[in-house]
Amino acid sequence: MQLDYAKAKQILDNSTILYDAEHLYKEIERIASEIDQEIDQEIPVVFTIMNGGMMFSSELTKRLKNPIHMDYIHASRYGDAIYGSSHITWYRQPKESLIKGRIVYLIDDILDEGHTLAEIRRFVMNAGAKDCKIVVLVNKEIGKDKPVYADYVGVTAPNQFLFGFGMDIFEVNRNLQGLYIYNN
Repeated sequence: MQLDYAKAKQILDNSTILYDAEHLYKEIERIASEIDQEIDQEIPVVFTIMNGGMMFSSELTKRLKNPIHMDYIHASRYGDAIYGSSHITWYRQPKESLIKGRIVYLIDDILDEGHTLAEIRRFVMNAGAKDCKIVVLVNKEIGKDKPVYADYVGVTAPNQFLFGFGMDIFEVNRNLQGLYIYNN
């Protein structure tokens, strides 16, 4: 669904800010500090989960003080559907040689139901990673068990449609500095 400007603006006007930029950036600073304390004499591999993880990963990694190797993964469960399916589509898998014997950090915007991150983590561990840490800006409280949980979480959010700070709504508004709830 491609939105025109008026509809995109209407969505934003009918939404509520859940966390402003100042709050999110404080949480990103906290997570970066915690990861820096954990990194010890190793260069971990940090994978950004595309597309949603771009903004969070960029802000987080530029705050890390230790050396890291950066790359990206592109896998999706959503495609064009809002509520997703159980099928994972890989658009870019990482090279197993990059993972073997190393600590891996997966950076994503949100841990919703967790199926995509669980599949990515399974791939990373099967490729021989020493450890795999999941880092998310948002953990959505969905009211049921998830197949995977994050090691690092910036904020929690209710089980509503969220957008901003890397998360899109109908392919727009990833660029917003705050995190919004869509009030449809």
